[in-house]
Amino acid sequence: MKMEFINKHKNIILLSLVLYSSLLGLSIAVNNLILIGVTLLPIILILSLQINYKYILSLYVISLPLDFILLLPGIGSISKIFSIFCILSLLSHGLLKKKLTLPRLQIIPVVMLVIIAIFSIVWSVDEQETNTRLITLVPLLLFYIVTSIFKFNIKDLKVINNSMIFSLTWVVFLSLVQFLFGIGFMDTGRLTITLFSEQADPNHLLVSLILPFSILWTSINRSQNYKFLNTKIILIILFFLILLLSGSRGALLAVICSLTYWFLKDGLNFKKFITIIISLGTLLTLFFIIPSFLIERYNIQLILEQGGTGRVDIWRVGLNAFKDSIYNGYGFGTFPQVYDLFVNKTRIDAFWGYSKAAHNTYLRMAVELGLVGISLLIFSMLISLAFIKKKKKKLNSMVLNSGYALNMSLIGIMIGGLSLDIFLFKYFWVVLQYGVIYKGVLAESRKEING
Repeated sequence: MKMEFINKHKNIILLSLVLYSSLLGLSIAVNNLILIGVTLLPIILILSLQINYKYILSLYVISLPLDFILLLPGIGSISKIFSIFCILSLLSHGLLKKKLTLPRLQIIPVVMLVIIAIFSIVWSVDEQETNTRLITLVPLLLFYIVTSIFKFNIKDLKVINNSMIFSLTWVVFLSLVQFLFGIGFMDTGRLTITLFSEQADPNHLLVSLILPFSILWTSINRSQNYKFLNTKIILIILFFLILLLSGSRGALLAVICSLTYWFLKDGLNFKKFITIIISLGTLLTLFFIIPSFLIERYNIQLILEQGGTGRVDIWRVGLNAFKDSIYNGYGFGTFPQVYDLFVNKTRIDAFWGYSKAAHNTYLRMAVELGLVGISLLIFSMLISLAFIKKKKKKLNSMVLNSGYALNMSLIGIMIGGLSLDIFLFKYFWVVLQYGVIYKGVLAESRKEING
């Protein structure tokens, strides 16, 4: 039937393709991003309907570590483009297959936080900067809301988990190969990923891998399925290696706290005790094979002397600014500008320049959106935690593992936020999205069990 239609109207179809290609070429030639977007919209909609949503989500997850590469100026990274595909795919499949539902209550504090960020433009010390940051923030919220109203199932969760592990795998191997060839972060020699003359920040790169690592870790330690067990163990050891080679102290602390949660939940037992010994032994062994200049980064005395590479002085300035506007802050996205206003009014050990980033998600929120902003941020993460009862034998083991992985990653992200500004990074929002997906799948699983 389709071939008959094509043969009957082939001249019209050919003419349409020529005109469409010409319009697209003209849009690119004049560098009009709006015209390009409008022209590509039909193709995006067709692909969103033709390709299963779970595979588009997989591509998004796999591409997240490449978020530092701008695919097209003004459009963004490849992961941003995949996120647009994801939104359209989830909405189109949800409407056609009746897979949309009411949003989960856990999104309320996140939505409130973004609403306050939008209204903060009224009192912002730099309206232009607030506008710029909101352009990044609003699409992240939209993707989060769409994820929360879509009915995911266990198969979807399994595909997402496998995609996370694959994402971790390619980052581990690519970063190690580049490190062995002497490709490091700037002139520091720290492990990173370098592509198209762009480099990923090692701190953000490793913190972004906490969720994939948590999924991999729980898939080994909770499941009775020992398929690919040796491969998974090797991958975990290699992850520990790139963690140390990255020189990211914040990421190391985040991973340690995540693992501490896993060891303490449900109480200790012999299996966990052996796992602790092996994990500590692995980390200590790896310390002896990494370069000495990287070992120095983990020297506690050196960290205290340097004040976390200037972070302590930056935090002093931020706290001083916060005390001057406790309740509503200075406007979303304005920490660098506020820093410039208060750096000369604050007693610091050394001057690190102007327009500094907060290097602390909580301090940034406190300075930009006041007590309300930081309270909503913390509550947003706490409400995403999975409260897992000890006896849930009837539930699918992968669903249970995903709950533990969610908690590990949330704890890791909370700790990572102490030394990094992660709020506008996609990997932070992916953890929140994973939380709504998990809780949706958990609710559906309970309904099936209860009949």
